[in-house]
Amino acid sequence: MISSKVIAVLTPLFNIVTNAKGKTIGEIKESLFIGDKGKMKKGASGLIVENLLGIENNNRDEADIPQIGCEIKILPLQKNRDGSVKAKEPTAIQMINYCEVAKETWETAKLRSKINLTFWVVYLAKVNGVSKPQDDYVIVDYFLDHPSDVLYGVFKTDWEEIQAYIQRGDADKLSCSMGVYLEPKTKGANNHDKTDAPDGKGGLIRARRRAFYYKKNYTNTHIIPKLDLDAIK
Repeated sequence: MISSKVIAVLTPLFNIVTNAKGKTIGEIKESLFIGDKGKMKKGASGLIVENLLGIENNNRDEADIPQIGCEIKILPLQKNRDGSVKAKEPTAIQMINYCEVAKETWETAKLRSKINLTFWVVYLAKVNGVSKPQDDYVIVDYFLDHPSDVLYGVFKTDWEEIQAYIQRGDADKLSCSMGVYLEPKTKGANNHDKTDAPDGKGGLIRARRRAFYYKKNYTNTHIIPKLDLDAIK
């Protein structure tokens, strides 16, 4: 159930994205008086979140909009030659702290605060296999996602599979092929970027840094079909 407080807080953001639908990143930069060397933040995603929506990006455990527990996610799309529209890539959710996840239960998992309520802003980044220049990305739509109990059950199963690997000392054997909606994808500077993880015997090993990601299977089946795609048809 989406509360009236959530709607009240997010309505200004709904209006911002609605007014931006069909516009390019270049046009948005002009409207915000942002030049190439101005206050542009970390590419398109940063511009949308920090400059257009006015929300400060954070890497904390709490949600991006803490008063309503809402995350903001930016989803780039690709339009294929057959006319289908799919997610361009998986979407990062949160870095995995192996030692913390090993001790959590699903009921206490910090990940839950990152997936309970999500405001997705969607743009087109790739057409017919060719990536568009960033200034030509087109704002497509937004979607407010509050997963059902059934979907939560799938997230729980995926999370528990990942946790089991970590607990038995196999953190470095985690694979992005795992999971139905969640995957433990590597996220670090290089193969030598490692952190502590349980060894399954009470000690520690070093394992590649990974993050929880929404698999494309999730965004392709539960976000994109609910979007208004008129801006890119």
